[in-house]
Amino acid sequence: MKRIVLPLVAAVLLLAACGDSGQSGPSERATSVTAENTRSTTVARTELSIGRLRANTSPSVAAETSGRIKVIHADVGDRVAAGDLLAEIDSEVQQIAVSSARASVAQLQAQLENQKRRVQRLTRLAEQQSIAEDQLDDATTSIKTIEAQLDAAQAQLSDAEYNLEQAQIHSPVSGDIKRRLISTGDYVTAGQPVYELVSSQSLQAFLPLPEHVQEALEVGQTVYLSVPARPDEEVEAKISEIDPTVGDGSRAIEVIVDLDNPGRWRSGGSVTGKLVLDERQGLVVNPGSVVRRPSGTVVYEVDGRRAVERKVEIGLRGDGWVEIVDGLDEGVPVVVDGAGFLSDGALIDVKENGEDS
Repeated sequence: MKRIVLPLVAAVLLLAACGDSGQSGPSERATSVTAENTRSTTVARTELSIGRLRANTSPSVAAETSGRIKVIHADVGDRVAAGDLLAEIDSEVQQIAVSSARASVAQLQAQLENQKRRVQRLTRLAEQQSIAEDQLDDATTSIKTIEAQLDAAQAQLSDAEYNLEQAQIHSPVSGDIKRRLISTGDYVTAGQPVYELVSSQSLQAFLPLPEHVQEALEVGQTVYLSVPARPDEEVEAKISEIDPTVGDGSRAIEVIVDLDNPGRWRSGGSVTGKLVLDERQGLVVNPGSVVRRPSGTVVYEVDGRRAVERKVEIGLRGDGWVEIVDGLDEGVPVVVDGAGFLSDGALIDVKENGEDS
């Protein structure tokens, strides 16, 4: 019995010992993360500004002939194209002037033809010595006098026809009507303003900037412009002017950007400008990779199944990237999603497109 019992007891004790050793401590769990390689790209130092738009041209339309306003075709707020009819002046006086000038021209043309035929006859008679030379000279001089009168009459006709055309008031540019200064029945004189327009073709953007960036500004620098109605529609333009003075109240400097209207941008509206102050090649990572720790700013490099903490110095920031000035090399895989849960040497499970890498 002793020979049977002792081996059984030994076996039980051995199994118990093996069971205890299998439960000696919990296994390490891996943190699920995603990773991206560091990359080199062009980074830019930019400055944002919210400014205002102003029409580059705001012409005042004046009457170019006198008369009473007969018809109004355009009113405040209307958008007009260059050449569109704005208003009409009663043209009865101008039509009478044109008719009178045409009659004067026709009369003088007839006189000139008659005088030329008379000179021809007198020339033949002078060759036959049938008349005195003075008589031929006087007839020839009369031709020159009539020609001068005809030139004057034709000039008066051109002036009368021009005034008749100006009885129709047309828009000189494309734009919006800001003010209408006349009403039907008003009598206007040549040179009197009748409309004020705001040209929509050419605009200026006025962008205030903090005083400390003035040394980085120069004419010709790139500016990206957008308006609140179309924030995703950027227009690339260049700085046209830099105001040499600093605003008394705002302590800001102002840059002016000339641009062609890309669509329905309106004078007086607000505009957002992003100025590129500096560009260079830089090493960048996803913003999710950058983590603040008591020791400083770090990212976690992927080293096999482990995360290695790297202390870094950051530079510029942009849309979807952070520049790494020091602490990493190009092409190194770093943790993006899950970086905030890691510590140096942590076990990681790198996912790619939702699957294990």
